[in-house]
Amino acid sequence: MSASLAHRGFVIVDRFIDRRLARILYDMLLLRQWRGESKRDDQVPAAHSYWGDSTLDAVLLGLQPDVERAAGCLLLPTYAYARLYLQGQALARHRDRDACEIAVTIHLGHSGAAPSPICFAPDVAVFQQEGDAVVYLGDRLEHWRAPCEGINFGQVFLNYVRADGARREHLFDGRRDAFPPALAGLAAP
Repeated sequence: MSASLAHRGFVIVDRFIDRRLARILYDMLLLRQWRGESKRDDQVPAAHSYWGDSTLDAVLLGLQPDVERAAGCLLLPTYAYARLYLQGQALARHRDRDACEIAVTIHLGHSGAAPSPICFAPDVAVFQQEGDAVVYLGDRLEHWRAPCEGINFGQVFLNYVRADGARREHLFDGRRDAFPPALAGLAAP
């Protein structure tokens, strides 16, 4: 693991993905919202959430080498998750579950006022532009977001565990059958 990630608990990566790709993924969230394809979760119940689909899984796998460079270690993918926050919605202070040993949040886009920063305990606030990422220790570092002041904003979360760590059983978050053998073999323990 990189010294910066181990010491601070997070690493900021400006322009982690191309802004055009970020915009495409943001538009995907807007289309899914319009078409009623969203799910709900317990963390931000009124937000539009997405997980377990082929597009997000492809992003999880496709960006893994870049996440590994930022984290400074080899990783195994667990799951990807996207959320479209609407005005007034906030993310409560929390730590993620074991499958989120190395987590990434990428700002995809927003409408209206700039989104609130992602905050890390004890008192760090990271503002992001479209395509910017923060790689962080999701299960160790408390994090949250203040209420969205704009119309909406979208983000994607990518989650991994260390390939040489004790959490290898979280590979694909128990969904190994959702990945063809050729792709599942790339990350097999």
